[in-house]
Amino acid sequence: MLAFVLSSSLALAPVPTALSPEAGEHNAKAMTFYDNGQLAPAFDEFKAAYDAMPDARRDRAGRELLLGSMRATLLELHETSRDPEPLCHLQAILESHADALTAAYPEAPDMLEIRGARARHEEVTRQLAAIGPDACTPPPVPTSISTPATSTASPAPGTEPVPTQASRSPADAPIPPRQLRIAGGVTLGLSAVLLGAMTYGIVIEAQRKAQANQIDADAAARPLTQDEYSRLLDLRGDALSARYLAIGTGVAAGVTAALGTTLLVLARRSKRAQRLSLAPWWSHTGGGLTLHVRLGTAH
Repeated sequence: MLAFVLSSSLALAPVPTALSPEAGEHNAKAMTFYDNGQLAPAFDEFKAAYDAMPDARRDRAGRELLLGSMRATLLELHETSRDPEPLCHLQAILESHADALTAAYPEAPDMLEIRGARARHEEVTRQLAAIGPDACTPPPVPTSISTPATSTASPAPGTEPVPTQASRSPADAPIPPRQLRIAGGVTLGLSAVLLGAMTYGIVIEAQRKAQANQIDADAAARPLTQDEYSRLLDLRGDALSARYLAIGTGVAAGVTAALGTTLLVLARRSKRAQRLSLAPWWSHTGGGLTLHVRLGTAH
């Protein structure tokens, strides 16, 4: 078993207005659960913090932060249990989040946060489609059916039951080096896209800050009008969202670049890779991916 851990630590400046006091308390409890590996109670506290900030416009920055935490926790729950239920829950949360933003900002249907939520919703929908059409259908309630007693007679002397050959699960099937090379190339391409998104976030943050500073400068000798004050709040909110975009995509770009390089190295060094799995993780101090590869032996 080869365990390869990619991590990126990031010290974020505190944003006291991002979370309400009640949401902050739930978030602190959630991080304690998460750091202790208790994913289910951690998600419950993240969700409670999210529900404590119901205004999609006023609480936009805080809700985006908590949405990312809920998504990470549910994905890790699915990766740990292989149960589709966390993905079904995530699908519903992303759809509700996108709908709430669309209703709160009818003048900006192409807002970055709305497009991001829709894209993540499509991603988890594809994951569920790969599992099966009934992935989110509750299992039927079992009914008790009386069955006749089965015979427990011993086999005739001199005969032995024929053992059935255990079928090889798809997860244990060898992964050809060619597929690893393809996966590595795609991952490196994704890293380039994420770098572009990071650059976009940096540029937008700088533009919004400059516009906000111009409003402050124009009103240096007089009070701000109501329109100017509202515009100033919107610009600062956009700058904050752009900063989070740049931070998140920058971390993800570094992780995917390292992962893509690792896959290409494995494709060259390994004739057979028996199993490959990825597990995302992050906390309030950093994030990353854990890559597990079980290598086969040459015969």
